[in-house]
Amino acid sequence: MTTLTTSDNNNNNDGDEDNQSTTPNARPRRRRKFSLLLSPISLPPSSSSHLDENNSKGCWKTSVMFLNTIKSAVVFGIFVVVLLVVLPLWLSFYDYGGERRGGIGKIAKSELERKFDSKASDVVESDSGDDQAGVEVEGSGRPFEYIGDIDPTKPLPWPKKEADWWALHELLAKRVAESDSLPPISISNNEPRDKNNDNLYFPQLIFYGDSITEGWNGTSFGDIPGEHRMWSPNEPALIRQIFDKHFGQSSVWGRKAARPPLVLGISGSKTYDFIWRVENGEFPVSRIFDAKDDGSATAAESETETAANQYLERIFIILMGTNNLGGGMLPEPTIRGMDAVGRTILQKLRDRNASQPAAILFSELLPRRDDFRARKMCPPRCKNEKTLEPFSSFMPAIEKVNRALPGVLDGWRRDYPESKIVLLSSKEVENGIDDSKSHDMKTIFCGREMFAMERQEEFDLHMPDHLHPNAKGYDLWARC
Repeated sequence: MTTLTTSDNNNNNDGDEDNQSTTPNARPRRRRKFSLLLSPISLPPSSSSHLDENNSKGCWKTSVMFLNTIKSAVVFGIFVVVLLVVLPLWLSFYDYGGERRGGIGKIAKSELERKFDSKASDVVESDSGDDQAGVEVEGSGRPFEYIGDIDPTKPLPWPKKEADWWALHELLAKRVAESDSLPPISISNNEPRDKNNDNLYFPQLIFYGDSITEGWNGTSFGDIPGEHRMWSPNEPALIRQIFDKHFGQSSVWGRKAARPPLVLGISGSKTYDFIWRVENGEFPVSRIFDAKDDGSATAAESETETAANQYLERIFIILMGTNNLGGGMLPEPTIRGMDAVGRTILQKLRDRNASQPAAILFSELLPRRDDFRARKMCPPRCKNEKTLEPFSSFMPAIEKVNRALPGVLDGWRRDYPESKIVLLSSKEVENGIDDSKSHDMKTIFCGREMFAMERQEEFDLHMPDHLHPNAKGYDLWARC
């Protein structure tokens, strides 16, 4: 994931630690090149039960008939045991949580979807909130938690019964406080530059988001995701290694970063609970750079303070909004919620220090192809409310949201001119023009590196559950 720097030359060395490819890239921007880390992940094996057909070969003798009757009774008994005992245990073993959609083998899909929807309020794409009204969905085990009437711009946390959400929020707030407790770096007007005439320090990276962002930690609600994320057992560790390689303290960026990065993602987050999170402890407030104090109070002191203020302290990388759509919210209120997310961050930055430059990389919504969840929203959220025709895909709504984002960010630039605001787009470079190398860039075009893939097989390879990246997906996404 490309990061903003404090000068035009800071991107020159980004990714040099890999040295795995010397072939010039056709894209205008230099890319990291990595070998694929995982072989394709196959679907879990089917668990269909196969019953032997009864061996009726004609009953000419009473004894043969008797034996066949006993045999049939035994087979029937085994079938009943499998149906009533083994199959439920198997289902519970695979834990069909909402955000953990995975391989379904040959189990009846409708049964999986009912089980999936029955736990939708407890997991990543869940829809929860104090004001939400449950609406019964035909064929589902529990009500679908509809959030379409919630104001997406007003802060609202999850209900207290969602203990895992609250526990993770408290943990993330603690990590922010620990980061804020680090002493500032003293800066003077005569601070030396590196060999590229760049600032010696890169900004701290703050990753904000939902389950996709939390996935950088290899977790969901602070725990290892279930089988239906379709991750291999070593996937969480691999993803953390990928993050460290791109953004950690041993990476090119990390070696110059003023502070270690923070990953502040919670599965299932929507715009309104995210706004509550940043207003309740998940927003860093400390100064990273401070004026160097040589013990003398001179007129140059104000110039030194100005030098410290010219350093970009943090870059906020934000991905938020797909769970609004997943909860039945229409694109228009979802866009308003995303607008409120960015403005909340920008206003808090201005309130903290209006003279300090700020930077936001705001991401378009990633593609998602978990189409059966779009169908299950109806009712109440239907394509045609009269005929109860369901939506067949989330993609039209995602595309509508993404088309609106350039105008939304232009509004931010107008109202917060002191900040650097860049859109991460899944589009390819338009008309061969890429402004990501210019000083006044507005958009970074990522294309395939944000999963804009036409071939279903390629998409499955990077997002096997059609919603969350695996290690291959995160490795690809980090190159954007």
